[in-house]
Amino acid sequence: MTSDESRLNLARRVNISVGGLYEVIASTSDLDGRPHAAPMGALFLSHDSFVMRSYGETTTLRNLRANRRGALNVVDDVEVFFNCVFRPHELSFKWSNGIPLLRGARAWLVFELEEVIDRGQYYEMRCSVVDVKAVRPRPRPICRAEASLLEALIHYTRVKYYVATNRKAEAHELGKLIDHHLSIVERTGWPKLKRIAKDLRRNVLSLLLDTS
Repeated sequence: MTSDESRLNLARRVNISVGGLYEVIASTSDLDGRPHAAPMGALFLSHDSFVMRSYGETTTLRNLRANRRGALNVVDDVEVFFNCVFRPHELSFKWSNGIPLLRGARAWLVFELEEVIDRGQYYEMRCSVVDVKAVRPRPRPICRAEASLLEALIHYTRVKYYVATNRKAEAHELGKLIDHHLSIVERTGWPKLKRIAKDLRRNVLSLLLDTS
């Protein structure tokens, strides 16, 4: 088995769809060994490569420039994301080959920084997965697209009711909310979800045109 095949098999141990933007926690350390964790969006270009954005010279970016390695922590407890921002002292780490891993995560994707590209408004960090440690079969990271698509579908049923009862203003206000959720799907979802969002948007527009 080639090294590329080995990396791909490792990455597939986590339930990730290529093209999806997942909410994870990136853990890194500085040259003195101090751990740091930050919520990040990881856009997977393949099962073993992804990009993250850094708006400014963040600690995560500085640490990766210094050490070139870190970990994506797959977490399904939103409180951990909150603690990263407001209560970092409550985070607990274990170490693996000099990389801090969040205790309690469902999986850890150890990665290497390939390059940093200055995009003007942000820095793009292109990374490759080199190891995967999972505590349960195929854990799934959080993707906002799924929840937003479900929310849009639920709102759509209410739009149908408002249109049927001639409540035009309420139908159009709800249409704006649906548009907001579908824009999240279009920005963070993988191709299948984007196709569903496109179909739903077409149906919503068709309904609202009847009220114009």
